[in-house]
Amino acid sequence: MSRNILVRVDGSKGIGLGHVYNMLTVVDHLKEDNILIVMKSNKRLGSSKFRKYQYNVKYFSSKNELVQIIRRFKPQIIFNDILNTDLSYMKSLKPFHCLRVNFEDLGPGRKFANLVFNPIYFSKKQSKNEFYGHQYTCLRKEFRVRRERYVRKNVKQCVITFGGTDPTDKTFRTLKIIYNSGLSTIKWNVILGLGYSHRRKIKDLANQMKKVGYIINIIEKSDNLSKFIRDSDFAISSNGRSVFEIAAMKIPIIAIAVNALERQHSFVRYSKCGFHIDAFSDLENGLLLDFIKKMLKIKTRQKFIENMARYNLLEGLDRIIKIINDEFKNSKSKDFYA
Repeated sequence: MSRNILVRVDGSKGIGLGHVYNMLTVVDHLKEDNILIVMKSNKRLGSSKFRKYQYNVKYFSSKNELVQIIRRFKPQIIFNDILNTDLSYMKSLKPFHCLRVNFEDLGPGRKFANLVFNPIYFSKKQSKNEFYGHQYTCLRKEFRVRRERYVRKNVKQCVITFGGTDPTDKTFRTLKIIYNSGLSTIKWNVILGLGYSHRRKIKDLANQMKKVGYIINIIEKSDNLSKFIRDSDFAISSNGRSVFEIAAMKIPIIAIAVNALERQHSFVRYSKCGFHIDAFSDLENGLLLDFIKKMLKIKTRQKFIENMARYNLLEGLDRIIKIINDEFKNSKSKDFYA
């Protein structure tokens, strides 16, 4: 029987589109269920992605409006992918007696969730309802491909991607450093997200670079980003969920945290699949260029790829869906709020 599943998710230039893509990936595995997407009116960036796949989307501006939406929909499951939840919000869900599943949540409200999935965080603490680490990452379908990785001796191309919004404009700063590096024999594929605000500036810089011999490819509005990553020798990316997608394709990473939250994302560090640059590091001080030059060495890239082979990132989504379904079956005989 189909279930009513309400998905609370937000997208904006400040928080990015990672939550939107994560929920799109999860609900794609729940096609037999009745899905309702609910977003804040001022955080609806990415809502077009849900509508593209025929999902119903509703917006709210106040807590009362949200409560009314939930009451009318009568969900049996609520997904929350809205960063750290607070106690007030999670307690407000109590009267609806439904399974509460939170994603990427370290807030106090997670104590009132039945299940919490935190793949981008690492914790040694074991909990029966909180799941940490790469084993619970949700890879989009285009990245869930098993493949052997051939390592070219000489670097041919690199992909640069800083998510859907890139609020601190790491894309421009990175490309500017490359412009001054003299590395014009490499093809640089630059992916601009849906919410990126500096398109004219980045295109002007790309045109300047082309005039002196650089090979620059600006990618916009692509629904198949994996092909640009798949053909790369290494990637320069934000330190969010995208590192899992890149690592799943066995591409060495230079991960740059774009905000304070991404400083806590530890996968690149503990897996040793690339280099990590802190959110508040000055990219222009030579650190990024030093890492790029190290990536040009085949032994460096081979070592990172060998390290990636230790981590299975392809089964996380199936694992999450099974846990949710099992918990839902068990929930029929218990009160969530006891």
